[in-house]
Amino acid sequence: MLVLKIIFYILQFILFMYGFHFAFFTIISVFKKSKKEKNFKPIHKFLILIPARNEENIITYLIESLKKQNYPNDMYQIYVAPNNCTDKTESVSKKAGAKILKIDIPVQTKGEVLNYAFDKFKDDNSFDTYVIFDADNIVHPNFLKEMNNKIENGYKVAEGCRDTKNLYGNWLGGSYALTYYLQNVFLYKPREKLGSSANLNGTGYYISKDIIDNLNFRASTLTEDLEFNAVAAINNIKIGYASKAIFYDEQVDEFIPSITQRKRWSKGSIQIQKKYGKDLIKAAWKYKSIHALDNIYISIAPYFQVLILIAELANIIFNIENIKVIIIFGILSYFLTICLSIFLIAYYKKRIWNALLGILLFPLFMVSGILSAIMALFSKHTIWEEIKHNKKVAIEDILND
Repeated sequence: MLVLKIIFYILQFILFMYGFHFAFFTIISVFKKSKKEKNFKPIHKFLILIPARNEENIITYLIESLKKQNYPNDMYQIYVAPNNCTDKTESVSKKAGAKILKIDIPVQTKGEVLNYAFDKFKDDNSFDTYVIFDADNIVHPNFLKEMNNKIENGYKVAEGCRDTKNLYGNWLGGSYALTYYLQNVFLYKPREKLGSSANLNGTGYYISKDIIDNLNFRASTLTEDLEFNAVAAINNIKIGYASKAIFYDEQVDEFIPSITQRKRWSKGSIQIQKKYGKDLIKAAWKYKSIHALDNIYISIAPYFQVLILIAELANIIFNIENIKVIIIFGILSYFLTICLSIFLIAYYKKRIWNALLGILLFPLFMVSGILSAIMALFSKHTIWEEIKHNKKVAIEDILND
């Protein structure tokens, strides 16, 4: 039993250090003032890329929101890249006013679509910055204006501020929204205040064309965003967080598709760890980089999720700690998470009562991520599976809510 206790407390210490890494930098950032950023006239020319797979029902809303940008029309162009479609995504997109990038090679993942686009536009000098969206997004009218400001304030790469189309839909939509609010407030903003780096997170971001061309970045994993984050950290490239460049994302609102989606994210993290782990460690040492450390911890997150499960099961089965202590700690953790969730909803000026189910079940959402991690660790291959989107929401619906 003594040996078991020692192993258990070692596991607990490892898990504590994992959480401490993120908490420490968030806490010390409180004592740092945010750098005041200037506003600039429209300078940069954007090429907006939208990989799309069977999105005929909702892609018009994204294109229409992009056409309503408070930014000169001749300084950005919209390209939809339909791939593996069995519907009218291409014709609907063209009718809405987008240009079509035809993919004439077999592709499976979003990363492969972006690779094709980066190769296709490599010699095109009509723009200087890529902007990436998913087809289910809609975009605030000031998005490109704020991204232009971000570039002029010194960032060649930046993530926008992700909000949610279906925050009030059900508990899953609310839980996803809380996850992104948590990242925005306690990860991205603190990192920027400390002069470190945020991370790209799937959609709603820009990357300078010369970064893509000079690095010759081509995604090779299931999570192209995490992969670029690793490459950026290894090359000491800062990623900004544009808190005023707001876009709205449709979150998965069914449990099984949610597990499937998070399984792919976990599998992608594992791929990043295997491919870039050593280089990230070298970069963390060479540049004294918080960003590289963040990406090391993010890439090994699935392993830590499984460690949590092992530690808790061992605790219950072998009664390592008093069961009363476990229950009290569990109840306390639950209520602290609820308080944090309420704070985040209030911070973003959303309606707490309408988001109540998401708030109350957010801890369940977090715990269910362990199941996705286990599936990712023990599956040899994870394919890119289509996520259905059907929330027909115009940008005016959001702004007038």
